[in-house]
Amino acid sequence: MCTFRLSSDGDDASPRGPWATLAGARDALRRLRASGALTGHATVEVAAGRYALTEPVTFAPADSHTTYRAAPGARALPVFDGGRELTDLRETRIDGRRAWTTVVPEVAAGRLNLRSLFVGGTRRPRARLPKFSPDAAGAKNTYRIGALRFPEQRALLAGDHAFKPAPGDIQAWPSLRDAEIVLLHYWVETRLPRPFFDPATGLVSCERRSVFNLYESFNPKLARYYVDNLREALTEPGEWYVERASGRLTYLPLPGETLGRTRLVIPLLTRLLDLAGDAFNAGSDVTHPLDARPIESLVFSGLGFRHADWFQPAATLLPHDRAAAQGVTDMPLGSAPQAAAHVPAVIEVRHARAVRLERCRIELTGFTGLAFGPGCRDCTATRNTLQDLGGGGVRIGGADLDGPPADRVAGIDVSNNRILRIGRVFHQSVGVLLTHAARCVIAHNEIAHTCYTGVSTGWSWGYRDTVTRDLRIEHNHIHHIGGGVLSDLGGIYLLGVQPGTVVRGNHIHDVSAADYGGLGIYPDEGCSHVLVERNWVHDTQGSCFRVHFARELVVRDNVFARSRDEALIGVGRVEPHIAATLTQNLLLGPAPGLFDGGYAGDVADAFRSDANLVWFPDGPPAITHPSWRKDVPHRRPFAQWRRLGHDRLSVLADPRARETATTFHLPKNSPAFRTGFRLHDWSTCGPRPVKHG
Repeated sequence: MCTFRLSSDGDDASPRGPWATLAGARDALRRLRASGALTGHATVEVAAGRYALTEPVTFAPADSHTTYRAAPGARALPVFDGGRELTDLRETRIDGRRAWTTVVPEVAAGRLNLRSLFVGGTRRPRARLPKFSPDAAGAKNTYRIGALRFPEQRALLAGDHAFKPAPGDIQAWPSLRDAEIVLLHYWVETRLPRPFFDPATGLVSCERRSVFNLYESFNPKLARYYVDNLREALTEPGEWYVERASGRLTYLPLPGETLGRTRLVIPLLTRLLDLAGDAFNAGSDVTHPLDARPIESLVFSGLGFRHADWFQPAATLLPHDRAAAQGVTDMPLGSAPQAAAHVPAVIEVRHARAVRLERCRIELTGFTGLAFGPGCRDCTATRNTLQDLGGGGVRIGGADLDGPPADRVAGIDVSNNRILRIGRVFHQSVGVLLTHAARCVIAHNEIAHTCYTGVSTGWSWGYRDTVTRDLRIEHNHIHHIGGGVLSDLGGIYLLGVQPGTVVRGNHIHDVSAADYGGLGIYPDEGCSHVLVERNWVHDTQGSCFRVHFARELVVRDNVFARSRDEALIGVGRVEPHIAATLTQNLLLGPAPGLFDGGYAGDVADAFRSDANLVWFPDGPPAITHPSWRKDVPHRRPFAQWRRLGHDRLSVLADPRARETATTFHLPKNSPAFRTGFRLHDWSTCGPRPVKHG
């Protein structure tokens, strides 16, 4: 194995280095391999420092069998940076407020549509009304739509591009056409650009339409929203605005920030790395549908990737929605229908084998951090930190059953990563999103501070066969999920048929939603053949475990505790089969009930439940249905639940548990063990310590 060097004082013209840029090192290695001077695996050691990227660095099959890693003993993380520091700042006062201004020439020339500003290593918000932020503290700072043009259109996909704001919320501000209306409803955020307000009609109209109707969710409330990127809203320290025509950027500094000591960075790129092998149907010379020419054994280790912007990518309806949406697709959509699946990544990998990203840091981006896309096999992301991302953390997925075989994805390992503060721009983003893939591992990650779901797997609605199978979602610490921004979300969300999938040993807590949901583990839309065991789920807004409709789920040895607004266990739609079998679980209140049913069927027909320990401090819990249901009992006492054949062998007793932030203890004589319950050590959840020596 040959070792080379990359250093900020290197020279890309040097035949064998040290080289000065990542692209220069890539090109030099290509020349060495083409000449026969280099065979086998090569390692490029990257010295500490900042390496400016002026365009995305692309890698192809010719760049296989190479490791780019931090040089041994590097005093700091080598960082590949897609941003540029602003140096020509002037302090002034605007509307009586302290302000810093400069001109960004690329914006004035129309070459850069700047949407992000990072100050002192922190993302700063564009000027907006009201002062929304994507977290629990700022999620309530929204307007609510005043009236709809067509209030009778309640079909989910009956989106619109116009509505009436409440009086005084929106005016015909001069900068309004450069702003965006960001709707927050159902499980999506929808960005509607170029709003126009007509004082005569009271309507605001935009150039894209919402993917869903303009209600908050399945209730009479109208959607929430905020107005982003509005010059007239530049009022609070920490906010900024850039005028497109002049390129003049204005930032209102926070107390304590001073010119010369505070670093302002604008991103110039939206993608930093692009790794793409060749395959049939991918614009290459591969001629057979089953063939591919992948990138192989390309490794990035101990490196930083920082500062990238975003734009509003094109979004389409999901395949199963298109028939239902005939006649309402006359305008571009303002978002994907779920999970920000349309949002690209700053590091994109396609048609690759054994590509690894390890001990790296991806931060301060506008899009998702990392994507293993079509044709990826046996790739790994481990011990990375992905934080402060506009999109999600990691996205995995390729072709479905009907797609090209060369585009299928399998064997992706996402383990021991920290994925924190995601969805800062695209709020419906997910910590780890897996659409169509098999034999993947999502284990020992910490996922926290999201606006939507922590881990989401599967991309097939209903009971149709799927390529998604044999997933291991294990020992993750998933907490502070949702933040009250969106609804219909969960710590772990499972969609469609996933035979062989195991959800095991995860610690999930502090999950909240804007209107409904905020669930712990959430099997949805035909989720089938999944084992859910030894998870500790507690302090959720909705149920700790809730099924929409499902079949053949096994749920055992879990601790489900303290759901605030819904019963511990729930079901939305009951079908003529058992959705889940629950045994040897600890079901601990307080909660509004033990089981509850939803909009169709009797909850008593959804589950097979027995040999659990049930403990509610205020007495035996009830089993309920919504009060508006007239076809089933609204409330059943626990004794009647038992007479229906459920939980006859279950134990009603205090388990005498002791909890800390990371551990759940039971004494040896706890009645929980009479059910056969197997205690798990949840202190091992999240990234495992690095072993030295």
